[in-house]
Amino acid sequence: MANHINHLQEAYRRLQRDQEDSVLATIVETFGSTYQKAGARMLITQTGELVGLLGGGCFERDLVEQAASVFATGEAKTLFYDMRSGEDAIWGLGLGCNGAVRVLLQLLTAEQDFSPLSQLVEAAEVQAHGVLVTVFDSGHSDFPAGRSQFLPAAIVGEQPILPSAPFPFATAAVQTALQQKPRIETHLLDGQEIKAFYDPVQPPWQLLIFGAGADAIPLLNCAKSVGWRVTLVDHRPAHIKPERFPLADQLLHLVPEQVAAQLDLHRFNAIMMMTHNIEYDQRYLHAIVHCRVPFIGLLGPAHRKQRLLQSLGDDAALINERVFGPVGLDIGAQTPEEIALSIVAGIHAQLNGRSGLQLGNEVVTIKHACSH
Repeated sequence: MANHINHLQEAYRRLQRDQEDSVLATIVETFGSTYQKAGARMLITQTGELVGLLGGGCFERDLVEQAASVFATGEAKTLFYDMRSGEDAIWGLGLGCNGAVRVLLQLLTAEQDFSPLSQLVEAAEVQAHGVLVTVFDSGHSDFPAGRSQFLPAAIVGEQPILPSAPFPFATAAVQTALQQKPRIETHLLDGQEIKAFYDPVQPPWQLLIFGAGADAIPLLNCAKSVGWRVTLVDHRPAHIKPERFPLADQLLHLVPEQVAAQLDLHRFNAIMMMTHNIEYDQRYLHAIVHCRVPFIGLLGPAHRKQRLLQSLGDDAALINERVFGPVGLDIGAQTPEEIALSIVAGIHAQLNGRSGLQLGNEVVTIKHACSH
């Protein structure tokens, strides 16, 4: 889960301010085609307000009704919505996603600082890796449904090491959880069955932008809208002003030769070069050539990219496979906002190992390939 709670962070701050209990709805399992996958979360307030969506409107109304008993009893409950047949017409929910989801409802209380939401928000703020373990079905009185614990991982080199789990049944499972997608494990403890949801938690992606021109503003805004952390660097102090970039996580006035000494480049997932000055792009590129950042984007045509890479000499081989220029997906972007969308979408697709093609076209391609 790479910052799947971005939409809930502001809601958590509101809960802290108002000290009002809420219900956290979490998808713990899916089958077939669904609007959201395991790990997606939504808040339900006592007035029925929803923060987020799990079913695209398919079963949210029923979740609000089901949440009433969680508010009343304080006990977690798990619901199963099967939209793979016409039986949903009986419920009057109008489902039609052709899939099934299992959803856990947990009460978040002010007395417990709205845990586990507080644990997830804190992990995002401190850029922590880890696993959130949640019991959702249990016959064991010591480990009831709804109990959660975030297990932070210490990063040794590039290998995450998880501490011993507070759940004795989970010790072995959490050791590989960071390398897996969200999943369910069934455990037997003292003769009682415990089902737990293991949700790997990754910190929000971080974007580093070199160049604080006017076109960096929509790029910053677009990146922030999907939950990324954004750092802007410029050699011109007049451009690095908080009033120009109020959403920036960090604004730095650095000339290229200061970058390596004053920035931990390895923490970034993507870098964008957009100084609009080939000399400064070249100098900043020299400054980052030894970093491990998996995506480096360049504005301008392909021949500009080649010129910049050639300026690195033999060092070009160190980053050649990670440099993208012209950067962004081909969506016909023209305005700064459209270009920003294209860039963010391109970075998102690359980091997720996806093609960036239309989903419908991909399905057609696969069917044609199979038919031969």
